[in-house]
Amino acid sequence: MATRTGGRSKPEKNDFSPEQAAEAVKEAAKKIRETSQQVRDSVKTFKDSGAVTEMAEATRDAALAARDTTRDVRDTAREVRDTKVVAETASALDETANAAVETGGAAKDTVEQIPRSAPRTTKAVKRGAAEARKGAKTAARQTERAVKKGSAKMRRTAKRAVKRQVKSVKRKANQQKKKTRKR
Repeated sequence: MATRTGGRSKPEKNDFSPEQAAEAVKEAAKKIRETSQQVRDSVKTFKDSGAVTEMAEATRDAALAARDTTRDVRDTAREVRDTKVVAETASALDETANAAVETGGAAKDTVEQIPRSAPRTTKAVKRGAAEARKGAKTAARQTERAVKKGSAKMRRTAKRAVKRQVKSVKRKANQQKKKTRKR
């Protein structure tokens, strides 16, 4: 009979007879044989199905693809570095920003000439100058964004915006001149 100590039972001397022990060992051996046969069958099925070979080939293909992609990226990075595209792009953006500032200044100077030639329209000219400043600031902000982002699309957009603002200021100045002449 077993006594309980700490949640475990300790066998007493007379719990197992030698025959029972031999029977337990035989049963364990039988289970080991059955399990090993099942493992053999599973391995044979895996081998025959080609799953292991297919997995190995897929892993090799993935490794080769990763290697080739890494080489392509490396080569592209070297080409970009060697062609100095980034430096030229930054230089072009800087020149574009300077040209936009100069254009804004020229537009402002144009608007400031109007009061000298037609002093009666000072109020209209002040409005035109305010719009020119506003347009120049807008163009400068857009150009600054283009320089920061460095995208070709933003550079084109900024150039178009500057041209639109200059045309708008010129158009308004001409309209004010026409109104002054009619009076």
